[in-house]
Amino acid sequence: MLSSVPRWARVSAAVLAVGIGSEVLYEVYSICMSAFARRRARRRALCQLTEVYFANERSCQANEPGTTMTSFTTEHVRRLVALLDRARVSVNLCMYIVTVDSIGDAVLRAAKRGVRVCVVGCSSMAYSSGSQMTRLVQAGIPVRFNKKDAAYLMHHKFCLIDTDWLCARCYHSERVRKSGFCCGVPSPLPAAPAASVANGGGGGNGSGTVSPTAGSSKVPCVDDGSRCVRCDPKKKKDVEERKLREAATEPFPLGGIVISGSTNWTMQALSSNWDNMVLTSLPELVVPFQMEFQRLWKEFGRLRPLMAEVAPPAATGGTASGQQP
Repeated sequence: MLSSVPRWARVSAAVLAVGIGSEVLYEVYSICMSAFARRRARRRALCQLTEVYFANERSCQANEPGTTMTSFTTEHVRRLVALLDRARVSVNLCMYIVTVDSIGDAVLRAAKRGVRVCVVGCSSMAYSSGSQMTRLVQAGIPVRFNKKDAAYLMHHKFCLIDTDWLCARCYHSERVRKSGFCCGVPSPLPAAPAASVANGGGGGNGSGTVSPTAGSSKVPCVDDGSRCVRCDPKKKKDVEERKLREAATEPFPLGGIVISGSTNWTMQALSSNWDNMVLTSLPELVVPFQMEFQRLWKEFGRLRPLMAEVAPPAATGGTASGQQP
């Protein structure tokens, strides 16, 4: 029967079969490799990460072959830039002063690729020489400061990457669990009335605006009904999927990381001073820093802005993680 089929038809059919077969095999191979890559990414994301760096200690000698003075002195700067470039969901930066251009560039790149970026700084250093705060504000990144001419400094030096923003309910519960009280209230608050929420606008930032005690200057943690990855399984799945989706960079552990220590993000601090940085993903350390950031974010948000905020460009997905600061 096949002998009655023209030779050109048989050859064409064979070539077509080989082509289709190779495409099918390639698709099966791609699916398998993607599944293996996601499994490896999830395995890495479930591991804990803890590292310690000393600013004036290097991993190489200045006179080693191929080592330039620039690469020698910027080792820790390049490390911070690489960490910021791995962010996929959020960057919450709380820093007394930032003056390194390449770090400012990395923060801007994060915002441009859809990472939610929030920055807290000290008003006394906002306009210091080389400060990156003006650049960030002009790019549409929200930056908040303590009160101008305040008697005390916002002297924190930490950065949270890919951490989870706690909703008001979970923020309050965590404060009560940890300290036994939250904003002067010893037990979980009832749900806020609709009118209070409308007037307060607590958008999952761990705070409302209705004070539990008259004349209190503290920021209350009214349960406004918002949700986060702790209490919303669907949101948790969506955020984890986003953290593991991109294969271009290695994902951080699923709870995110905190970088903290004595080091300001300036060239002198990162290359010469006797300073230190600790990087960790341990939840026992990450969560308290996240809560402190949210507390300052809301508290400083009640103050008159030091710098005029600029509406973010349309291409900037400032809330891509589904978390509203």
